[in-house]
Amino acid sequence: MEKKKKTNWFFRIVVLLFILYLSISIAMETGYYESKLNEKTMLTEEGIKQFEQDIRDGKKVDINNYVTEKNRDFSNNTTKTGVFFASIIQDFMSKGITGMADIFKKLFT
Repeated sequence: MEKKKKTNWFFRIVVLLFILYLSISIAMETGYYESKLNEKTMLTEEGIKQFEQDIRDGKKVDINNYVTEKNRDFSNNTTKTGVFFASIIQDFMSKGITGMADIFKKLFT
């Protein structure tokens, strides 16, 4: 009988985190993040120039014509579940820390 090899979960997680680290490092080194920031800045500068030109021309000015907001909702069941568990953990930890502080106050006062 052959024994099945046990899956080394720790090694798999370390490899996954390393790959994630490499991906983020490559994105930062190639300037992907800076190019996205530059793109947003250019849109803002173009909006300011158009705003100033419209004021010079005496046109009616509305801020919504010059600001481009791209708010995308990326939430799905996974993120909603993560937020739910994070709020539970946050409540538990804050109540626990408050409780520990109360215990220390009673012990030392």
